[in-house]
Amino acid sequence: MISLDPAFGTLPKCVLRNGTQSADKIAMRRKRLGIWQRITWGEVLELTRAIGAGLIQDGSLSAPCIAILGHNEPELFWAEYAIQAIGKAAVCLYPDATQSELVSLIGDCGARVVFAEDQEQTDKLLEIADRVDLQRIIFWDERGMSDYDDPRVISLSALLDRGRSALQCDALQVDRLIADGSADDLAVVIYTSGTTGDAKGVRGTHRYLMDCALRWGEVLDARANANYVSYISPAWATEQYLGLSLGVALPMIVNFPEEPETVTTDTREIGAEFLFFSPRQWEAIVSGTESRMRDAGWLASSVYRWGMKVLTTTVTGPRGLGDRLRRGLAELLVADPMRDRLGFKYLRTAVNSGSALSPEVYDLFHALGVSLRNVYGFTEVGIVAATRGERRFGTVGRLLSSPLGAAPLEVRIQEAEIQVKGGVIFDGYYGKPDAMAARLTPDGWMRSGDAGYFEEDGYLVYLDRLDDLRKLATGQTIAPQFIETRLRLSPYLRDAVVIGDDTRHFVGALIDIDIDLVGKWAEQRQISFSAHADLSQKPEVIDLVRAEIERINSTLPGHCRILRFVNLFKSFDADEGELTRSRKIRRGFVEQKYRSLIDGLYGDAPTVDSAVEVRLQDGRSRMIEAKVRVCRLTLAGDSPVASLRGGAAPL
Repeated sequence: MISLDPAFGTLPKCVLRNGTQSADKIAMRRKRLGIWQRITWGEVLELTRAIGAGLIQDGSLSAPCIAILGHNEPELFWAEYAIQAIGKAAVCLYPDATQSELVSLIGDCGARVVFAEDQEQTDKLLEIADRVDLQRIIFWDERGMSDYDDPRVISLSALLDRGRSALQCDALQVDRLIADGSADDLAVVIYTSGTTGDAKGVRGTHRYLMDCALRWGEVLDARANANYVSYISPAWATEQYLGLSLGVALPMIVNFPEEPETVTTDTREIGAEFLFFSPRQWEAIVSGTESRMRDAGWLASSVYRWGMKVLTTTVTGPRGLGDRLRRGLAELLVADPMRDRLGFKYLRTAVNSGSALSPEVYDLFHALGVSLRNVYGFTEVGIVAATRGERRFGTVGRLLSSPLGAAPLEVRIQEAEIQVKGGVIFDGYYGKPDAMAARLTPDGWMRSGDAGYFEEDGYLVYLDRLDDLRKLATGQTIAPQFIETRLRLSPYLRDAVVIGDDTRHFVGALIDIDIDLVGKWAEQRQISFSAHADLSQKPEVIDLVRAEIERINSTLPGHCRILRFVNLFKSFDADEGELTRSRKIRRGFVEQKYRSLIDGLYGDAPTVDSAVEVRLQDGRSRMIEAKVRVCRLTLAGDSPVASLRGGAAPL
C-alpha cells in the first residue's frame, strides 16, 4: 500500500517537497509541434510560487474560489497548485461548457478570478463577465490575444512577471502560506455531472483528495515516476485524484498530449503504464476495432478472427502443448500488434469507471493481455471498491481501504441502494450547507443513489441509478444502462436510450447512429444521402440497425429485448443538455425532449412526425423537423431469463 508522510498532507506541500528534494527530476512532459518538452519539479515549484505571488499582488482575491477553464495542459496544473498554495480552492470547468453553464457554475462558486486557456475561452468569459462579476481573466495561450484591451484580461506571462518581482522582495511569502496550509483546508470544488438534476459543488479538502488518490494508487499498483497520460478533464473528479493528486504525491511523470485527437498516438510514444477510460471510450475502442476488421481484407480479417478466438479461449492459461503453440502464434500475429497500435504496449493496469461494461469488452482486452479493472465510487466519497486482476467482470470488486480515514470504509445495501460509511468523504456541497443532510441516512450512511447488491463472496455488483431502474407493465424490472451498454458494442450505434415504464409492456429504444461509420458504410454501397436526418431514415440503414439489435437481443434476457426502435435524426449533444460533459445520458431530459417520438414508438402508426430544437455553433437555435420510421421487431424464441436479485435488474 502507498503511504504518505502527514507532513506533506496538502498538494502544495508535495510540490514544495518535490521541487526541493527532486528539483532536476521530470515532473511533466508536454508535446508541442511533435516534440516532447520536459518540465522538472524545480520548474513546477518556481511557477507555482510565481503564480501564487502574482495572484496576491493582483489583489482580486475576495472570493474563496478561483476557477480554471481549459483543456489538460501544464498551465492548468500549475494554476491549481498555486491557487491552493495561497489558501484558495480551485474549481475546474469543462472547456466545452456553454455560456449558460458557465454562468450557473461560476455564479454558484462565486469565483471572481478565472484562468482561461485561450481566445475561445476568454471570449466566452467576457460575454458573461458582467453577469457573474468577474474581476480578472488570466489567459495562458497568447495566440490571437494581442488586440484585447479589456482591463480585466491579462496574460499568464504578465502575472508571472508580477509574481517574480514580488518574490524578489519577499522570496518566502508563498512558502509561508504553503506551510500554514492544513490537510483539512478546502482544496477543490468539483461539480457533479447532474444526470438527475442540477450540478452541485462537492467540497473536497486536501485530505479527501489524498485519500482518494491513495486508493487509486492501490488499484493501479502505481509506483513513483510512472508515466501517466493526462487527457481526462480535471473538471471530472477522477483527474483530480489521479493527475493532480497522485501525480504529485507519489510523484508520477504526467504527460500531456498535443491534442485530444492525438491521445492514442501520444500514449503509444510515451509508453503509459496505466490508463483510465470511461466506458464509452473502452467501447469505442472495441467498436472501432470491429469496424476496421469488417472493412479489412479477407486475409487480415480471418487472421484477426482466428487469433481472437484462440486468445479468448486460452486467456486463463494454455493447458497443453497445442494450446501453447496456438496462443504463442496468436500473440505474435494479433495481440502484440494490437497492443502496440492501441498504445498499450507498456500498459500495466487499465481501469474502467463511470458505469458498467459488457463481458464482451472485458473478454477482448483480457484476451489481449490488458488487465482491465472495474472500480465503483461517486464524487462525494471517491472510489470505494475495485477489481484487482481477478476475472469478475460482472462486479465492481471488493472494498478498498482508506489510508487517511479515521474509520475504515464500509458498504451496505439498504432497499437495493448502495450506501457508504467511513473513509474520508467530501465536506458538504458548496453554498448549500443543508444539502448534505439529504444524502445521509438517519444512522449516518452516505446514500449513493445507485442500485446494487453483494455476491455471496463479498463482490459488489453495480446495477444502475435507482432513479433509472424501470418496471414494465408486466411487473418485470429492467436496468436500461445494462441494455444500452450492450447496444453500444455495435460499431454502428453511437448511443442509445432504452425506454420502458409501468405503462409499457415491452422495451423500446431511441438509437443514435454513428454518422461517420454508417456514412462510410452507405458510401461503400452507393447509397446517397444528404445529412444525418436523411441517412438515419434510409431503409437500408434501418435494416442495418435492425440486424445489429437482433444480434444483441439474442444475448439479453427475454423481457429485456428491444421490440421497437427509432433512429434519431440527430446525435445526442452535451450543448443541448442531452448529455453531461462526461457524456452520460440525462435520461429524464431526453425522455421529455423526445416525448412525441417515444409516444409514437408505442403507437400504431408506421411513422412519427417529430420536431426538436437544436443549438447551432454560433449560439442560435432552430427547430429540426423530421418524419421518423418506427421499426418493429419480433421476439423469435426465448432465452432463459436471468435471475433477479430483489427484483432489481438482470446481469
